[in-house]
Amino acid sequence: MQTSKNDYVIETDRVSRSFKGTIALNNFSLRVPRGSIYGFLGRNGSGKTTAIKILAGLIKPSSGSARVLGRIPFEFTTDDRQKIGYVSEKQILPVSFSVKALIAFCAQFYPQWDHDLVRRLMERFRIDPRRKISALSQGTQRQVAFILALAQKPELLILDEPASTLDVVARREFLDEILALVRQDGPTVFISSHILSDIERVADHIGILVDGTLKISEPLDELSETVKQIRFHSLTRPVGQISVPGAFRTVRSENEVLVTARIKDESVIAQAARDADAQYEIIDLTLEDIFVEISRR
Repeated sequence: MQTSKNDYVIETDRVSRSFKGTIALNNFSLRVPRGSIYGFLGRNGSGKTTAIKILAGLIKPSSGSARVLGRIPFEFTTDDRQKIGYVSEKQILPVSFSVKALIAFCAQFYPQWDHDLVRRLMERFRIDPRRKISALSQGTQRQVAFILALAQKPELLILDEPASTLDVVARREFLDEILALVRQDGPTVFISSHILSDIERVADHIGILVDGTLKISEPLDELSETVKQIRFHSLTRPVGQISVPGAFRTVRSENEVLVTARIKDESVIAQAARDADAQYEIIDLTLEDIFVEISRR
């Protein structure tokens, strides 16, 4: 089935961004399908935060184009921004406000504000509305920021490391809420996290950014089904003779060769083994395994 332009909430075309001569993003082309939960992954320094700031309209690309909800992010109007919920990695809430006062203050700017959702999430996360922001833990402040972003009823929710300061139980509750909202025809979610097990739990699409270049962008199930590790063993010839076209990573030792590659046709692997007079086995990888293998420099 073909996908129309209206089915993409985020579209970038060869976006690049440099800072004082250092390239942070290089020909970054991305499409995020409407209604998806898109897990955006990258090591520290990969350009991930730069990409998110461009999508949020906080900085301009040096070249290329970006559109979010059909609009150029750096030209967002007030109405455009009301359609986008954004929780940044270093979200700062006004510490002098109580939770209740902050909610009331924010609500007046959003015509679609969902007071019932706020009440439910406050109860779910066990947040006392009378407490001042300054008295809350970092994790609870992140939960408040998440509630504020959701209450505006956005079409797109951008979350940059949203659960990094939450404990295991709080993270699970947070992820359950994301899943529940999307299943109810809620927002498209663009989420970045270093906690790969969280991304694997909720995301249906994955993007992996390496040194400013988007190396992977596809459905998670397709990624998991095709990217594998192949172990060549029982070699009777030098290990240097084994080569798999398009391999992400190859590690050679005296007695075996480990190759991480996309396998669409196992006959290619079988032929490589025959050429080297070796045996082989194919090993399934978790999302974390795939990320580590692709991201290693």
